[in-house]
Amino acid sequence: MTRIDPNLAVATWLAPVQPALPDRPGQGRPETTAEFGDLWRILWRRKRLVFGTALLLALLTLAYALLTPSLYTATAQILIDPRDRQVVSNDVNPGALSPDGGIAQVESQVKVIESDAVLGRAVAQTGLETEPGFGVPKGSLLTRALSELRALVTGPMPERRTDAQGRALDRLRRRLAVKRADKVFVVDVVVTTTDPDLSARIVNAIANAYLTDQTEARAEAARRAAGDLRGRLDELRNAVNAADKKLEDYKARNGLITASGRLVNEQQLTDLNTRLVAAQARTAEAKARLQGIRDARGRAVGSGAMPEAVQSTVIERLRGQYAELAAKEADLRTNLGERHPFIAAVRTQMQDVRQLIDAELNRIAGAAETEFQRAQANTRTLTAELERLQRQAAVTAQSSVQQRELEREVEAARSVYNSFLVRAREIKEQTSIDSSNARIITAARPPQDPSWPPRLILVAAALFGGLGVGAGLALMREYIAPTVLSPRQLERLSNAPVVAVLPGLRPRGANAAAASFTLDQLAATSNTRGRSLVLLVTSGESDEPQRRAVIGLLAAVAVGRGDRVLLVDADLRGDGSGAGGLLDVLRGEQSLNAVTETDPKSGARQIGLGDTSKPVRDALTSDNVERFVAGVKARFELVIVDGGVLSENLRLGPLANAADRVLMVACNGATRQRDLIDLVDTSEALGRPISGSLLLARRRA
Repeated sequence: MTRIDPNLAVATWLAPVQPALPDRPGQGRPETTAEFGDLWRILWRRKRLVFGTALLLALLTLAYALLTPSLYTATAQILIDPRDRQVVSNDVNPGALSPDGGIAQVESQVKVIESDAVLGRAVAQTGLETEPGFGVPKGSLLTRALSELRALVTGPMPERRTDAQGRALDRLRRRLAVKRADKVFVVDVVVTTTDPDLSARIVNAIANAYLTDQTEARAEAARRAAGDLRGRLDELRNAVNAADKKLEDYKARNGLITASGRLVNEQQLTDLNTRLVAAQARTAEAKARLQGIRDARGRAVGSGAMPEAVQSTVIERLRGQYAELAAKEADLRTNLGERHPFIAAVRTQMQDVRQLIDAELNRIAGAAETEFQRAQANTRTLTAELERLQRQAAVTAQSSVQQRELEREVEAARSVYNSFLVRAREIKEQTSIDSSNARIITAARPPQDPSWPPRLILVAAALFGGLGVGAGLALMREYIAPTVLSPRQLERLSNAPVVAVLPGLRPRGANAAAASFTLDQLAATSNTRGRSLVLLVTSGESDEPQRRAVIGLLAAVAVGRGDRVLLVDADLRGDGSGAGGLLDVLRGEQSLNAVTETDPKSGARQIGLGDTSKPVRDALTSDNVERFVAGVKARFELVIVDGGVLSENLRLGPLANAADRVLMVACNGATRQRDLIDLVDTSEALGRPISGSLLLARRRA
């Protein structure tokens, strides 16, 4: 059997209503929703709960506002600029410059204001240790009564020494609020007490204590930093001296002697390299000169210009003489003939000059040879010396690696020492300088009006809150047990149309018209032939009186229209052990006329349930029911069968199948949805779905 879904609650009533869907085999019933107006129907039906809750909360709030002593709130504003005043370039407490860092720093200062260090100064300054309600507890009548009652129950408490300052701190922290608005560096210090003058005095004391604490904290930080730095200076000085000594020892041990900022080996290597280049140039020049002299030795004396290597004044003079003799020989040969003695003498002189030239060339060649050999020897010597210095430079370079490492250590130690020395002297001077950038921009004044309780606002809020709580309770009751709230919702639950809505149950006026319309609609939609109509009426257990009243109304209206009406009591839960009735007729133990009597209220004929002490299943068989229905249809135009709660009268299946229509009765705002769903599921299981529903506007007849 399908059960109601919790979603069929108050929250679903605000959803749009959809038309009823026909039943489909194997599918569950569609969820029902209520119209928006049903929410107000629920609240109006439970208006006593809603308004009673609101009135109760308003009265309690008013009593609280009248009995609560007035509280006064004083406020002071402190501007905390994270960018501290840069009195010196290297402050011990540099200010935060980024927005996020500044906000974080101000948030930290809020916690500093709430710390015991600041509040303890304020307590000592204002004397809160002796103030009633702070260091001294208030001796109210209620407090004394509770203490005496606790002593009677648990016995006297052992006396212990109370800390007045600690108590005052705890009470002050409860009444203190330190707030900071978003994206600003202004902190509000708020204190609430029953005395306006005391509130202002405490707030100003806290603000001044915070500024004093910041000043002392920065001075203490500077003194502590200076002491730490001074303790490190001797150690750093010794480290510098040790590094210098280690470097000099290493340089002396490895011969790393410098002059004018350069190693001696490097200077020697540079100079020697320069000399070697010059010697190689001289060697090449001597070689070229020697080669030129050698080439000139085999030439004729007058064949042309002599090389530069053999040019000298002696050679030039001898060549001049040789040229003169050659010219003279030519003249004589031309004038005197080839065999003249003068020509032989000239030729002899020419031979002597040529020998002199050869002798001079040999002398020059020997000198050039000597010079070339000397240049080669010098070059070889410089080359060997250069190679030696290069090997020595490679060794020195390997040693220089360690030397540079030692020099870096010395430089680093000296730099740290210098930094510490300068910083220590700076911080020593900063101990007497306050670089904090916080100040009081608004001093607290005694408030004129109390801040609590705002009686009118509290009562109004309690009234509206009570309305909301009452409405919530009303809706919660409806959520726990959802009811039918509208005809459209009833159609979705029953999968059948709502035939009519009855304003009441009295057989006159609009009630009679609605009942007559109901009978006409059921007769028009029935599948029976003729004018007879068998109508089975059922309802939930809580609507049993209304169901019987509806049956009486329908019977009275039908009788008033002139129809022959038979009322049949088929509610198997009733006690039918007395007079005969339906079950006796079905068993064939009595006739219909014997058990039929007239209903005094409606004027219709009626029969009771009959004897239920015998097995019911023997009476409610298909054949017996068909014979009974055929008999009553022949005699009556309208047969109304009271089926009771159909979900609890499952043996009425044959009678429900034989009925022309099944009518379900429900009360608006009273019938539970769960009961209706059980009825609809039972009727479908019995093979006769609900044909229509009749909705009562109100439960009272």
